[in-house]
Amino acid sequence: MTGRMRAAARAGARDAGETLVELLVTITILGTAVVGVMGAVATAAGASTLDRRQVQAQALLRTWGENLAAVDDAGYGDCRSASGVAATTPAPSPLPAGFTPSVTGVDYWNGTAFAAGCTAGSDPGLRVVHLRLTADSLLYPGFTEDLDVVVRKPCAAC
Repeated sequence: MTGRMRAAARAGARDAGETLVELLVTITILGTAVVGVMGAVATAAGASTLDRRQVQAQALLRTWGENLAAVDDAGYGDCRSASGVAATTPAPSPLPAGFTPSVTGVDYWNGTAFAAGCTAGSDPGLRVVHLRLTADSLLYPGFTEDLDVVVRKPCAAC
């Protein structure tokens, strides 16, 4: 055997390849990295969907509040209850699937503060309507968005 052949044989013995343990460690590290990245992508997608639904709910509430103010400007009804307000100004339709609208209350100004009750003929012409839009939690986390709309009776002499 010549010197060159012996050197090639020694180089081949040193370059025998990876062991099974090295391969398993590499696969474990890569698998953990892939699971981590996929988990982060799934979390980001879920957060994005929740954020989109909350923004959509806020926009629907603002539209509903503007419609409520427009209806009351056209014909303010004295001492309307929550169900009366809901009947005269329903939520914008069609609502996206999973959203439930409700008028949770109406408070009237009594001269010093807003109070829950109003008797016929004593409506001072200033009220707060409490609107709520609830999103179900079937597929995404549920949430509730509230909006308080202050409505003033139109002034005929103004």
